[in-house]
Amino acid sequence: MPIFVNNTFYDKVSITNEADFEKIVKNLSEQIFGPDTIYLDIKRKIKGNGIGSIPDGYLIDMTIADQPKLYVVENEIVSHDPFKHIGIQMLKFVTSFDEERIKIRNILMSEISKKKEHLGKLEKGCSYSTSRNIDNYLDEAAFSDFRGLVIIDEAKSELYKVLEKINANISVIELKTYKSSEGDFLYEFDTLYEEEEEILTRRMDERDRMSPEERMRRRARRAESDTIIVPAREEGFKAEFLGNNQWFSIRIGAAMKDRIRYIGAYQVAPISAVTHIAEIKEIKPYQDTGKYIVIFKGPAEEIESKKLKDSSKSPQGPVYVKYSKLLESKFFDEAIEC
Repeated sequence: MPIFVNNTFYDKVSITNEADFEKIVKNLSEQIFGPDTIYLDIKRKIKGNGIGSIPDGYLIDMTIADQPKLYVVENEIVSHDPFKHIGIQMLKFVTSFDEERIKIRNILMSEISKKKEHLGKLEKGCSYSTSRNIDNYLDEAAFSDFRGLVIIDEAKSELYKVLEKINANISVIELKTYKSSEGDFLYEFDTLYEEEEEILTRRMDERDRMSPEERMRRRARRAESDTIIVPAREEGFKAEFLGNNQWFSIRIGAAMKDRIRYIGAYQVAPISAVTHIAEIKEIKPYQDTGKYIVIFKGPAEEIESKKLKDSSKSPQGPVYVKYSKLLESKFFDEAIEC
């Protein structure tokens, strides 16, 4: 289905060559993953290095400098079989990851050292952390829990069903390509630190509406958050949030699944305020939707209502905040200020 942007129609492009898709991921990597990350598309470079299962790339996330994370990245196109191709590939990565950590870590350092930009990012992340040196810093990322990313041009329910069976921390990021009759390309994609209300459609040659500084502050605020706030209508709030100690069909950014510890309910008009918070027990895939169900440790607790100073900014989707800042703030707006 075509989309209309800046008085121009763009038709969705079906990617038939995986190599072409990998190039798009590489070109957009900093926008998708963030500036404080290193994306290494080194599959072809490390063949024959004794690693049994080689993904398309590795991602080192240093958005929170003291908590570097390593992701195994697989770039796929929708025409690939979700079970025979994608599922089996990811299962191989999960099962072999522990045995091959040292080899992977050494290859990552070797490749990072070859590129000044990558080495500079690693040194910068290390300088803001408590690590002794960049070798120790990379160890922290490489020896953390397994995290996987499937970047795909269209995610269908069959893919989520297969990945759920693997029972590992694997997230899906959609990256869609559109093209105008004049030959201009437009890309629509999820991000590592996603929030639903954010506009995610961008042109390669067009600056984001938000300045780089503002976007960096917003991403940093998001990365430091430990609480997800969800908008809730009265019926669902009473039945699920209070009645069943859970909330479902939530979109959660790939990097946020293991960061959030609390969930809060923003009751929509006429209440228009965050009124309850619960501690999270578990986050599980919700059916085959690519969204999640959050199970609470116990009943949600009522807090002093946090209304919006600007009612026009009522959240339309999940928003990440810091628990302590939310409780200290008089208004909800203040908790999400960068």
